[in-house]
Amino acid sequence: MNETLRRTWPAVLVAVVALLYMWIGLTAHGWDRILGLAGGPVLLAALAAAHRSVPGAMALLAAGSLPLAVTTWWSIATPLLAVLALLLGWFAIRNLGRPQGSTASVTSLESRP
Repeated sequence: MNETLRRTWPAVLVAVVALLYMWIGLTAHGWDRILGLAGGPVLLAALAAAHRSVPGAMALLAAGSLPLAVTTWWSIATPLLAVLALLLGWFAIRNLGRPQGSTASVTSLESRP
């Protein structure tokens, strides 16, 4: 697996979870609709903020995933999506928050004879 794919696949999976959150929001009613439709873009904003501030991105990740899961605790789908968003988002933010050359310089030193 190359470095670019390793760094971006968790972010792509978080984007898929964000789309699922918005889909749940479209089919829900009341506060669940608002939280679902708002949670998806906040999850995407967490990925965008990872380059600037890792703690800020983690806060956005929690703010985007937890409210819908808490209000629909009786369901299996939304708490599971929240756990997936938090786990995958943690990996994505950790990978995106790192400078690009941080792992490439270590591997290039190891490959020298």
